[in-house]
Amino acid sequence: MPFGPDDPSAASAHLALTAGQPDKAAALAHEMLASAKRSGRLPQQARAFLLLAWTELHQERIAADVALSHARQAAHLFHLIGDVSQESAALALVAQLLTQLGCIEESIENATLAVQLAESQPAGRHTAIAYHHLGVATLGRDSQYARRALLRSVELARQHLGGETATAQPRLQLLLSELHRLELCRQSSQPAQIDPLALETLARLRGLQCADPAPPALLPQPGGSMLQDMLPLIETGLGAFLPPTPLPPTLNTLQDRSATPLDRIQPPALRGLAAWMFARRALERDDVERAGQCIADLLDCPQARPEPRLLQTAHHLRIELLERQGRHAEALAAFRRLRSEQLQQDRENMASRERNAALRLAWRRQSRALAELRHSSRQFERLSLEDPLTGLANRRQVERITDDLLQRLHDEREPASPWCLVMIDIDRFKQINDCHTHVVGDEVLRAVAQLLRHVLRRNDLAARLAGDEFVLILPCTGAPVARQVIERLRGEIARHDWSALSPGLAVTASLGLAEARPDDTLATLMQRSDLEMYTDKAHRAERTPPARAET
Repeated sequence: MPFGPDDPSAASAHLALTAGQPDKAAALAHEMLASAKRSGRLPQQARAFLLLAWTELHQERIAADVALSHARQAAHLFHLIGDVSQESAALALVAQLLTQLGCIEESIENATLAVQLAESQPAGRHTAIAYHHLGVATLGRDSQYARRALLRSVELARQHLGGETATAQPRLQLLLSELHRLELCRQSSQPAQIDPLALETLARLRGLQCADPAPPALLPQPGGSMLQDMLPLIETGLGAFLPPTPLPPTLNTLQDRSATPLDRIQPPALRGLAAWMFARRALERDDVERAGQCIADLLDCPQARPEPRLLQTAHHLRIELLERQGRHAEALAAFRRLRSEQLQQDRENMASRERNAALRLAWRRQSRALAELRHSSRQFERLSLEDPLTGLANRRQVERITDDLLQRLHDEREPASPWCLVMIDIDRFKQINDCHTHVVGDEVLRAVAQLLRHVLRRNDLAARLAGDEFVLILPCTGAPVARQVIERLRGEIARHDWSALSPGLAVTASLGLAEARPDDTLATLMQRSDLEMYTDKAHRAERTPPARAET
């Protein structure tokens, strides 16, 4: 979640978060959100919502539903502004929170979308994060799929986050994925043999543990740098499934923390994982008393309440314990309760999916309305700068362009290119309207506009000021070149077949040229151009016969 110097508020909040000050980070994020809403800045609003979601994750008592709401809003806003990488990061966080809430299918959907979005951009941290959360979401559904996603996260973290030390977190999740797979094998009475990849991963993590006590985290969250605390617990769990062959020399004996009281496990967020590992180790040793204590702690301890997926594992452990004790009727009753709870969870997941679908539909409508508003705004701006009859620029656009050009002339810090303004007036236009009708007069104006477009160069601007008055703005053009443009336009007007509009129709125009000066305003520039134009008109009046209609 990097923030650059152009976003100092977000950077300050992120620093507070990584320094272990979530309350300060939350206060800064709320201030940032309020400011962004007042100014209507969607990118800042999106970053603020994402920060609020992360700060909630760092609280001692996490409100996952609140964090989920913030993360979803961030993903929606990033989608609106087209920031694909940040949208992917926000969706990955949504997936993580849904996993904690037990909404696994929905979590997988969001993580998959996060990966697809990340893959559409150049690879980086966001891609590694997306694959990491996809692996976590699929841990209990498809261990091979989770393994592939986490291995991809390891590869990306190594490439884009500073080498091997950045792979600690996805490697820890690889080991957890292996523990979930082994646990499912035990529950289904299948052989549970440790994958050689898990032993290789364990050896790599031991090496990282010795090389760097606090390797950089892939994610700014609790557990991002828990290598020292998690690895002994994972080794304890793997020890319950020791292969019959000796361990590789690099591993020697796996650590065993199963005798440690749960209330001494730090940080408290790891006590659920520890209870699972200790219970499985005790069951494999037929220590039913210790297993019963750990399972009871996992099921009943409110301050270390694990996520729903871990709770389900605890219930299976308890059923296995009851069967080993010969309490088959209680085991069957416990299985039925577990099945009932799973069905209830499925119903709740379906209701959650329906709410999410309604929310996505509302967001789609909001996106469509915003797109229509932007289109209308652009169309209104275009119309406000355009003459409706000819399609040329109008006086407002002329004022905007000339203000900029004159400002460059006034700026003495660097030399400005010369530019010219040309006033154009159609000769005896009132007589054209009187003799050939106003409809023909309008067609004459449109035809003149088309001739202007034909004559103008790439950066020139033609505009209709009012009535039969037009203006040309010729940037980067001195008077000699501008006069060539004028003569080219005279020739186009003279050669045009005006009789096609109305029999006997003839059209000429008077033109006045003025080159801009450093002390000019638009008014003085137009005044000089007007004088030139009326001089040209006086000469033309001596040579041009009045326009009349054929009878």
